[in-house]
Amino acid sequence: MLAKSTQRGVGLIEVMVALLLLTVAVLGYTALQGKAIQATNESFERSQSLVMMRNIAEKIHANPSAIVTYATGLNSPYASSNAPNKKCGLDGTSVNQLCSPTELAEAESYTLKAELQSYEFQIQMHPCPNTGGTGTDAADNIMFSYCLIAAWGDTTPTIGTDDETDCLTERVVGEDDVVEAAGGNYHAKATCMMMEI
Repeated sequence: MLAKSTQRGVGLIEVMVALLLLTVAVLGYTALQGKAIQATNESFERSQSLVMMRNIAEKIHANPSAIVTYATGLNSPYASSNAPNKKCGLDGTSVNQLCSPTELAEAESYTLKAELQSYEFQIQMHPCPNTGGTGTDAADNIMFSYCLIAAWGDTTPTIGTDDETDCLTERVVGEDDVVEAAGGNYHAKATCMMMEI
């Protein structure tokens, strides 16, 4: 005669293994969801910075004779006490005010810096690395150009050797004017974008 099975229902060990597998699956899904949110935020930051840089580049292209004034204005820290004397119609109250290209560049740079205070972005304008943007005769170099650099997070919109804060690497020239390291590469941990104008 066959013995009757005495097992009734599921054993405790099977329940524990099933719970362990479910926990591993849920943790994996949670980690994946966190990475997806991080990628979405990064994409949003890049889109926003690209829109702002295009806006600035259009203003500079419309007023190219004052490009140095734009660079000076964008690279200086924002302070409400440094407002330009002429608003050049940008504030809506001085619409009929005539401005020189330099005064317009000062007013637009100041307005752009003021607008950026409400965002978590920093934008600066520097001579592009490896385009003749170094030395006293940089502006005479036919390859010379400016780069707009937008940065967010812990990155600053600067060109240098600090991989914790700088956006781009700088061009390093050693003895006998030999280029030791090319500039213009993004640092590995940088959260920034560059646009040549």
